[in-house]
Amino acid sequence: MGKAQEMDQEQRQKQQHYKDWPNEAAFNANANFVDVRTPIDILVVGHFPRYVAGALYRTGPGAYKIDSPGSQKGIFAVDHWFDGFTTTHKFVIHAGADDTCDRVCYSSFMQVEKLMETARDTGSLGAGITFGQRDPCNSLYRKAKSVFAPLTTSNPFSSNVGVVLRKTLPAEAESIDEKRRVGRRLITITTDTVTAKHVDADTLEPLSITTQAAINPSLIGQMSAAHASHDRVTGELFNFNLTLGPTHSYKVFRASPNGETEVLAEIKGGGVRGAYLHSLLLTENFVVLCIWPAYFTRMGLSMLWERNVIDALKFEPNSQTHWFVVDRKHGRGVVKQFTSPSFFCFHTVNAWEETRAGTDVVDIICELVELPDASILELLRYEYIVSSEAVRSRPLGGADDKGIPTSHLVRYRLEQIAVREKSTDRPASAKRTMAVISGDLPRINPHYALKPHRYVYTALSRGKSSFLDGIGKTDMRNGTTTIWEEARHTPGEPIFVPRPGAVDEDDGVVLVVVFDGDTSRSYLLCLDATNLTEVARATVDGPVGLGFHGLHLPATPPKL
Repeated sequence: MGKAQEMDQEQRQKQQHYKDWPNEAAFNANANFVDVRTPIDILVVGHFPRYVAGALYRTGPGAYKIDSPGSQKGIFAVDHWFDGFTTTHKFVIHAGADDTCDRVCYSSFMQVEKLMETARDTGSLGAGITFGQRDPCNSLYRKAKSVFAPLTTSNPFSSNVGVVLRKTLPAEAESIDEKRRVGRRLITITTDTVTAKHVDADTLEPLSITTQAAINPSLIGQMSAAHASHDRVTGELFNFNLTLGPTHSYKVFRASPNGETEVLAEIKGGGVRGAYLHSLLLTENFVVLCIWPAYFTRMGLSMLWERNVIDALKFEPNSQTHWFVVDRKHGRGVVKQFTSPSFFCFHTVNAWEETRAGTDVVDIICELVELPDASILELLRYEYIVSSEAVRSRPLGGADDKGIPTSHLVRYRLEQIAVREKSTDRPASAKRTMAVISGDLPRINPHYALKPHRYVYTALSRGKSSFLDGIGKTDMRNGTTTIWEEARHTPGEPIFVPRPGAVDEDDGVVLVVVFDGDTSRSYLLCLDATNLTEVARATVDGPVGLGFHGLHLPATPPKL
């Protein structure tokens, strides 16, 4: 360790942190464009199982303040976690000679630099929205919350569940952007708007931006779900396109592997209002659009002068949540509606059908992470979640502590939906059948998508720090949670990787990027998914940004 590093470490030790749990360095890990463009080997302790060989991608804010010489304050900073300057990270796990992996490489690409180059060339930083910037000048960055998505052969708007990549061919290059992508393996980064960014899967270089209108001209709205739903069997992708205005309209659509994109239903009129929806639900026969009452105000126009999502939203606790069940196979549009009391949600988990004996009627079980209201959007400002900031803005405990509200894994039952025949249009009640205190950023064994499952893996926030403080494995059968935790170690989203040929649902490992607040270094942690005990870790010589979502692409694609 050099003298500069020793001084930095001494400074960190003297600095106060909320509940003595430092996390500041991971929120500003890539400040001032500190990148690792050339992959480097990182220290491995233990042995990753061979079946995780491949690449783990992560995306999210790598920094929230950068030096700005000549400005009044000397720095340029954003206000909200969702608005931090996007950085893409990649861990390549190399297969060894035996049944383990003992070599891991790391690289990163802070994409605000690319946006700056674009701004100089075009005079614009592109389309998008911000989530919580109070300074309207900051809205130039206009970055929405991002998740990873693989790029299918015909559709650039994939979900973050699948594993399909493609390599562009010269014959496909019809534009300048497409010519830049020729011969490259691509992934996409999607947001809560209708835009998606194409990224080189090998170098992490951002290549182009496109919109949903590129796959269907009728998808002209402004908002969509960052998490599209993916059918692993058919390869189809499902999402919605929300148009804000005097009449709010949700177009639920399907994108097929053969290149066709079809609008399955348009939901408008009858009191339908535009809401901030981060995800939706899918079953074998239906798409379920759940509209919780986090509504855009003034027909969505308030975003134009508020210049961010938070101040343009109003959560209405006395309003109902509306559920729309859309036929995905027989062209019937909306087949049934349901209502339930208000709640807020970022992430749905899974949904499946239960057939009523001797009938063509099913009940749909919907599982999601439920919050009591939308206050989480305000509480994810940097002043509350960065440990050095929170020590000044948050009291230690008590009713005034602006902690992240308690989330629950919940299940709702939508009853008596006809698979082929006409269903009643009269709204029924969505029945809340269970709720278990848990975390967010949920993941399950991907082989159990659209099927009944038992286990959910989440990142926990139990009030031990200003942000996340553990990984949980929740057993939805008995309502218990197994926990991995280390004091002052802040984890991100857990990603489940199933063992090939496994019979048990939890036979596999969980990959998670963790920040060590004592050393200011991050590491890729591999946990045994059955009991959350450590299998291996690979440590980066510095912090990795605390981001949103990731995608594991195995070296050998799994058989479906």
